[in-house]
Amino acid sequence: MYIITNRNINTRNFKDGVGDHEAFGDKVNIKGPNEVRYATAEKVAGKWQIKLVKETHPITENNLASKKQFALIREQLTTSKKNCVFFVHGFNQSFKKNLEKAYDIEKLYGVEVIAFSWPSNPGGFKTREYRHAKRTARASIGALDSTLEKLGHYLKEPFNREALEACDIKLTLMTFSLGNYLFQNYVIDSIYENETAIFENVVLCQADVDNKHHAKWVDLIETGKRVYVTINENDYVLKWSDFNFQKDRLGRTASKLNAENVAYFDFTDGKGVGKTHGVFYKKTNPVVKSFFNLVLNGKRGEKVEGMTFDPRSNSFKF
Repeated sequence: MYIITNRNINTRNFKDGVGDHEAFGDKVNIKGPNEVRYATAEKVAGKWQIKLVKETHPITENNLASKKQFALIREQLTTSKKNCVFFVHGFNQSFKKNLEKAYDIEKLYGVEVIAFSWPSNPGGFKTREYRHAKRTARASIGALDSTLEKLGHYLKEPFNREALEACDIKLTLMTFSLGNYLFQNYVIDSIYENETAIFENVVLCQADVDNKHHAKWVDLIETGKRVYVTINENDYVLKWSDFNFQKDRLGRTASKLNAENVAYFDFTDGKGVGKTHGVFYKKTNPVVKSFFNLVLNGKRGEKVEGMTFDPRSNSFKF
């Protein structure tokens, strides 16, 4: 998988350019939250190997680290013919936890993952840590913007019209939990234009953001095809967020689902869903897995068998 991160680098962790699951820390890059580094991650004999992409000197248009990394990604996608998920994780995620969730996505859904890894695990008393993580999320929107801008530019760069028509690889963006707060602040910021239009689907998974007035920003999302919102009214993690900070999380509320360009999927009554927060990687039921298999591979989630549209709630339900 591929890592793009504004976390601090644990330089002592690297030997000959190779580190492990502690290669990146829980603070922002020493040069600031807009500074990103690129790396690849591979699990070898049960252990993580992280290879840092070296920065180039002097910096020119042709030897940019980002250009080399995205060229590598483009080549890998073309060779493997796998679809690709750009994944933005949530609160309280160490670099290792982020790696494991991204790895689950790859194995469960047969895709390549580009993980945007931001420092959401600052430590300390939980409620104070949560507030700190939200501040870091807001500070990380510049890093996300530059990443998506470069991703779109470099992935499309070598293609002419005929090549684009022949290419069947689909990109999907999935933001999870508090990662949606980072994404929300990005979308409502003046720097946001149409960077997310490169994605077939945008999946706002168990979003730890306000349900109230969510349509105002969700309807601003540019996408190639569709935007999806997942809901579990019994989500235990979002219940904690409700109780301690604010009411009615989007990923835990089945009312006022009124965005125009969104398909809402309410998993609440699904067998095995219970209080699950990580619905995309935790074992629940085949219908939920089938939904994510469709949307993360750039297909229509509405085709999933076992859920039907309820016009009263404007959502798909079991």
